Amino acid sequence: MRIATSTIYAEQTAAIENLSAQYQNYGQQLSTGKSLNFPSDAPTDIGLDLSTKATISLENQASNNLRDSLGELTTTDSSLSSLTAIIQSARQLAIQGATDTLTPTQRLTLSNQADALLSQAIGVANTSYSGKFIFAGTAQIIGQPVKAIGSPTAAVSFSGNFETSGQLVVNSRQFPLTTTIRDGFNYAAPDGSKDVFTVLRDLRDTLAKGIVIDQSQAQLNVPGTVINPAALLNRLPLATKLTTAAPGPPNQVLFSIDGHDVSGAPQSFGFTFDTTVDSVNSVVAAINAQTPLLGVTAIFNAKTQKLVLSGGPFHITDGPATAGSTPSNFTQAFSLTNNSDPVQTISTQLGDIDKVLNVNLTARAAVGTRIQTLSAIENQNSTSIVDNTKIQSQIEDTDVAKVSPQFVQTQTALNAAYAVTVKLEGKTLMDYLG
Repeated sequence: MRIATSTIYAEQTAAIENLSAQYQNYGQQLSTGKSLNFPSDAPTDIGLDLSTKATISLENQASNNLRDSLGELTTTDSSLSSLTAIIQSARQLAIQGATDTLTPTQRLTLSNQADALLSQAIGVANTSYSGKFIFAGTAQIIGQPVKAIGSPTAAVSFSGNFETSGQLVVNSRQFPLTTTIRDGFNYAAPDGSKDVFTVLRDLRDTLAKGIVIDQSQAQLNVPGTVINPAALLNRLPLATKLTTAAPGPPNQVLFSIDGHDVSGAPQSFGFTFDTTVDSVNSVVAAINAQTPLLGVTAIFNAKTQKLVLSGGPFHITDGPATAGSTPSNFTQAFSLTNNSDPVQTISTQLGDIDKVLNVNLTARAAVGTRIQTLSAIENQNSTSIVDNTKIQSQIEDTDVAKVSPQFVQTQTALNAAYAVTVKLEGKTLMDYLG
């Protein structure tokens, strides 16, 4: 059987083209490191490959979100940690100042340190992350949310709100990314207790100016009820009922305050109240009417349900002071301290310091729990990315140990085919006839 020369050439050309395609394919796999460059390379694997790529993309986005959220929470935790250090330093100052052996110069030094702590606390309250104030809630802030009022600082203003800003949703769970100033600083606390700024201010003023505070050690009413400041004294559900002085008219409550006037001279004034007529407002108004004489100011805190007296060192005495008489129990009923001086006041302020410290630590614990939970989720997500990347690698990556010899073999075969073709093209009709 005769085989046409054209047939030989056609078969040889087809073989070269086939080997050339294989050679190019193996070369591409070796140069790119990928065995799956086109859907036609592995039609049965392309679906799994695309699905794995999509999963990895979502997991990478989740990791980015988690890392950013952890960054914000870490900033919040760091700020609360700084505040913890400030409060603890204030507690140490209070302990140092709670003694009458200090000189005025030493007290002033402690006061200046307390004032510096107040400035630091305001700075912490204005901490921001990525342009957002972490304690300002959801409010749009121009400038800083916490600003000092007065010089030295007498109070602070807050232009934010108490909403939690930023929510990360992971596995159907919501994670707040910020802490409110109320939770971290006890600012505008529902129970009316002092915030960090007020605690530090009071400590500073007590150390520097001898300003003392005598407030009810417990609320003046039955827990769960609220006293209307205008209510009559005899209608107040005081923990200890007011008793009247004897001898004297029925329903008469007497007490005196020994204070100091603006010149520093000692002064004393006696107060008389009728439990059938006078109210808490009457008590407050009567004391404040004598502020220029005694240097003592009174307020009734409706939130804490406590009577608060402040000013220079003063002393409260239940009356009457006549020998053989029975005094009323004003200080006991209103849960006040008889002697109010800087040492006693600073000792009392330790309770306020511990209160804001506990609030701060509770906020830190909540943030720490979120950080731990999200860190665990981020670690799991990173592990999943590694696992899925391995699957993608198994689908796409070139098996170099296998493809390299195939590449060499194909190259050898292709060179041989080229050599044969060259020889065939050199033949003439005379070669075949001979």
